[in-house]
Amino acid sequence: MINKESILKRVNKIDDKLLVSKAIDRATKSDNAGVMVHTDFYDPYQRNTIEKAFSNISGINYTFNGGYGGAERMIAVFCPNYMPVEDLQDSDFPLKLVGIYPKSREILNHRDYLGSLMGLGIKREKIGDILVKDDVCTVIVLEEIADYIRYNLSKVGNTRVDVLVRDLEAIQADSQKVREIRSTVASLRLDSVASAGYGISRSKIAEYIKGEKVNLNWETCSNAAKPVNEGDTLSIRGKGRVVLEKIIGTTKKDRISILLKKFV
Repeated sequence: MINKESILKRVNKIDDKLLVSKAIDRATKSDNAGVMVHTDFYDPYQRNTIEKAFSNISGINYTFNGGYGGAERMIAVFCPNYMPVEDLQDSDFPLKLVGIYPKSREILNHRDYLGSLMGLGIKREKIGDILVKDDVCTVIVLEEIADYIRYNLSKVGNTRVDVLVRDLEAIQADSQKVREIRSTVASLRLDSVASAGYGISRSKIAEYIKGEKVNLNWETCSNAAKPVNEGDTLSIRGKGRVVLEKIIGTTKKDRISILLKKFV
């Protein structure tokens, strides 16, 4: 039996407690009814919060899925303990692909598509990643709203569109382009690592941090001296993500040699 109170004691923020509490309720329903149960989409911070709360807790059999490898927004799927989550296939997840095809050559972006979807009265948590390439948009959504979008979305902005619903197996998401950056830093402070990863001066990075525009592992960080560890993810609003892939060692000049990966 899942001890809800014990898990929630490990969570500090009120909003995070509510988030984890709802996830526990989903897990409990799956365990009691003996069926697979899913949540809405989580952003990376929410997913990280749930993973931390559930770490080292037995009796919770779950996995995350966003429709394709490398997805940013994912649902959590809880299964009874007799059903290994490792054996789940794409067809087992309650997700669909919605392809949106503009009928003209007008350039549309992520915000255009998201705005039109939410204009249909759809909540953001029902929508996963929105992948825009050339003149085609692919949206990962919960299966329950796929047909609603197909029958009701006729325009994005002022552009008329066709909509097609497909299964997950049809996705051809491009792998995110990653650029490796090798650099040296005086220390593994957030401002130093971010400066190396984004090619921006430490003083400018300090402004971003002060303005609460810098996230460390998907959580806003206002401490420029916060240590960055191997595997940590940095993000600056509007400038993409950087991962501290490896701490290589110390140079002869006592600087720290690091390998970063920037998603572009």
